[in-house]
Amino acid sequence: MSEPTITLQMPQPLYQRLQRLAELTHRPLESLIFQSLDAHLPPLLEDMPESMREDLHTLEKLDDEALRHVAQGVWSTTQHERYTELLEQDRASALTPSEQVTLEELYQDANRHMLRKAYAHALLKWRGHELPPLAARQSAP
Repeated sequence: MSEPTITLQMPQPLYQRLQRLAELTHRPLESLIFQSLDAHLPPLLEDMPESMREDLHTLEKLDDEALRHVAQGVWSTTQHERYTELLEQDRASALTPSEQVTLEELYQDANRHMLRKAYAHALLKWRGHELPPLAARQSAP
């Protein structure tokens, strides 16, 4: 089976940028276009951890304001402090089995939280919204 072919009409300035980059990197123009598309397409839910798919699918249905709320969400101070405390105890090999379970649960929760935030930011970007620079997002209250 042959690969699909797509013909695009591209704005001249964009074409010139791609052509110049191809020359500078000694790469075929086609390979730069493929790389750019691959880097900027949203990930498929099928590529996400199965445990997160339903939650991320729910994010896709949210309106922009609700997505902004998710994207700007912060992990609670209590959770962060407990996680830090347990990490320090773990480094000192002083965790009880119960604390080890709690540490793992907090770790998983932090990962879910960050993935939700990242996916919400990506959805907003794909919907055409400008996002503040990362430094501004990290320093926001």
